[in-house]
Amino acid sequence: MSKLPNCTKAIVAINKIEGYLLNFDHPEGRSKAIFFRKFGYSASNQYDFIHALLEMACAGKFPS
Repeated sequence: MSKLPNCTKAIVAINKIEGYLLNFDHPEGRSKAIFFRKFGYSASNQYDFIHALLEMACAGKFPS
């Protein structure tokens, strides 16, 4: 897989991460929060999650 063009300019909206993707109380985000918890991510380390997303976008390498 190729890297995201202009990946160094990528922006991850913190409100989307904490309010949706890592939020166990969100009716639609809950399943995603459960999925990402399997990889060690939760609201308590959301900045680590954001950093990992940006690194993967620039590297073009994603876990399988």
